Amino acid sequence: MSGPGALQLLAASTERSIAIVLMAIVVVGWAIYVFVNIRQAQAEVGSEIELAPNRGRMPDDEELEGRRLEKVQAFGVLMLLIMALVLPIYWMLEGGRRSGAVTSFSEAAVSRGEVVAAAAACTDCHGADLGGARFAPVVLDIGHQFSDKDSFNINTTWEAPSLDDVFTRFDTDAETLDEVSEVRQIIVYGRGVMPAWGLEGGGPYNDQQIDDLVAWLWDARIGKEDEADDEDDDEINEAANARVTARFEAARASEEYEGASDGKILFDLHCARCHTPRWPGRGPAQLPNNGGTVMVEPGPAGAGRYGPALNGVSLERLFPDIEEHVSFISDGAADNVPYGEFARLGNYGMPGFKKVLDEEDIRKIVEYERSLDPESQTAVGFDLLHEAGDDE
Repeated sequence: MSGPGALQLLAASTERSIAIVLMAIVVVGWAIYVFVNIRQAQAEVGSEIELAPNRGRMPDDEELEGRRLEKVQAFGVLMLLIMALVLPIYWMLEGGRRSGAVTSFSEAAVSRGEVVAAAAACTDCHGADLGGARFAPVVLDIGHQFSDKDSFNINTTWEAPSLDDVFTRFDTDAETLDEVSEVRQIIVYGRGVMPAWGLEGGGPYNDQQIDDLVAWLWDARIGKEDEADDEDDDEINEAANARVTARFEAARASEEYEGASDGKILFDLHCARCHTPRWPGRGPAQLPNNGGTVMVEPGPAGAGRYGPALNGVSLERLFPDIEEHVSFISDGAADNVPYGEFARLGNYGMPGFKKVLDEEDIRKIVEYERSLDPESQTAVGFDLLHEAGDDE
């Protein structure tokens, strides 16, 4: 470790060393005092009248105010000098000691969170580097939404989102770990196909384990190099923006999006996961009953899934002023704050994208969403690729 974190740990270590030395001096001093006192003690000979200190001869004024008094005064001055020097030094190092304790506690929480994440198999779904992956196994009940055939359960792989940049979408105003609330709530109660992990949501982990898991995610933020990033997240935002830009450029250059508008591409990359049916599970899927394979096609853009359906009619009613729509996508939903034309209270899990998309890109998404035709937002069919035993 380097930088402020290393200096804090060094200061904390120095303070501990000073405290140990002072404690050793005190202990050794008392040991010497006790030893000398025992050696100088006299055997009790005679009656109590002869041995009692208050019955014996007291020192006269010349003896009390002589060499003996000067030794006591010198000792008192020495102790005052030690306190005058040690207390300010201890006070000056208090900040480093406290920072070192916070750093040590945070590192311990991250280590415990990594253990919890391993037990919960977070990386199995979200990727070994937490950059997102298409690994999450999901049993999807397609019901009658594909055709008029009987209901099917299909085994598919779900496109799990990236977690190393989750704080650029949720808790976007959080500057420290203590200010994180949205991510913690998602972990506790689940989100979409992700199960609940907290006891309050019916999961297996207590509050301390959830806090440790959040600390682990906070430490794993993309572009984070050391603890200094807690105060300045420019590197984190730049790394997240670079990833978003690279994915956009790759999508725009692909055959899939040939001729598509920027708004369509941006919507698919950032919004379709929640607002388009079957989007995260699109692609080949297995029919467990007969071993056949089907191609899961996403539903109409913006027809709704985890998030509500979107189209020009509904959005113009919800956000009569397009600027309100732009602002909502930028900031996301706030807890128990009405938004739009209707008083829909509560945090519906809508993230904010102001840290990864500029206003121009957000406006392109808004214009695309407001151009969607509500008449086209109906269920679509699926293509049966092959039955079990087929050659192709």
